[in-house]
Amino acid sequence: MTSRSFRILGTSLLVSAQSGRERNNRGWQEEDWETFNRLMHALEAAGFTFGEDPNVAKHYPMLNKKHRIGSRPTPAGTLFVAAEVYPTGCKFEFYQELVVVNTNGGRYDFDKRQKMPYLIGKAFEVAIRRATAHLVERGFTSSQKVETPNPDPLAYFNDRWNFPSDVARGVHRFKRDESGWPAPEVIALECWGVTASRPLIPHGAVRYFRDRFGRLARGRCYGGINGMWMVIYGPGPWDCTHLHRTELLDEMPTRRKRRAIPLRTAISRLTSLRDRAIKSEDFEAAIRYRNALRRIQPSEQVAA
Repeated sequence: MTSRSFRILGTSLLVSAQSGRERNNRGWQEEDWETFNRLMHALEAAGFTFGEDPNVAKHYPMLNKKHRIGSRPTPAGTLFVAAEVYPTGCKFEFYQELVVVNTNGGRYDFDKRQKMPYLIGKAFEVAIRRATAHLVERGFTSSQKVETPNPDPLAYFNDRWNFPSDVARGVHRFKRDESGWPAPEVIALECWGVTASRPLIPHGAVRYFRDRFGRLARGRCYGGINGMWMVIYGPGPWDCTHLHRTELLDEMPTRRKRRAIPLRTAISRLTSLRDRAIKSEDFEAAIRYRNALRRIQPSEQVAA
C-alpha cells in the first residue's frame, strides 16, 4: 500500500489513494472505490446529493461509473462538486454557477473560490472541513503546499527548502536560530554572497531595490540561502520577489541632482529652437520657446 495523503488546490480536494490491487495482468491498479465512496458519504452528511455527470454519461458512457456530480442548495444558490476516481486516487472539485466568466460554466473558471457568493463560499468551507476530517480519521496525511509567503513567510520558506526526509524526521534543513530562520553562521558563508561590503541582512529587515521597471521599492527580507533573499513588499499573496544580495540596498539612494545648465547656454538653445520653429512655421512651438526665454531673461531682450 502506497502512502495515502491529500491536499487542497484552489477549490479542489486531491486525494492520493491506491487500492494495492491489480486490475489485470498488465499491472494497472484497481481504483480505491472505498475511499471514493466514503468521501461521497461524508459529503452527503454535509447536505450533498450525488448523481451521474450528464456530460460524461452522454459523451463517454464507459467512464460514467467513475464520475459523479454532487449538489448542495444554499440560500444564495447551489454549490456543486465534480467527483472523479482514477487508479492513483480521486478528486473532488467544488464550483458554483452564479458568478461565471467562462462560457462553458463555473466549473471551468479561474479563481473559483473568489467568485463564490458569501453563503456558497461558507458551504464550501464546511464541505472541505468534513471531507478532510474524514480522511484524517482514516489515517490520511496532509501534503498541503504553502502557496504564498503571506502571511507566514517562514512556513513558505520551510515548505520550499525542507526535504521530505526532513519533514518525516520532524527537523529543518539548515541550522536555525531562535526565530526559526537559518542561523547567521549558515548564511554568512562567503560563497553565499555575504561579504564585508555586503553585510548579513537580519531576517525581517527592510531593504530597498529596483523593480523590473526601474522603480524604487522596499520590502522585508528573509532567507539568504545562496545569497538570494525572499523580499515581501506588500500584503497580497504574490507581493514577493527573490533578489540577490547585490540587488538589495541598505539605504534609500539619494536622488541625483541635475547639472545646472549655464544661463548663456540655455538662452542660446532656446533662441535656436525658437528660430527653427518660426522658419518651419510651427508657431505654437515658437510661442512656447519665446515664453521660456522670457522666464530666464529680461523681456526687452526677447524678440517679439
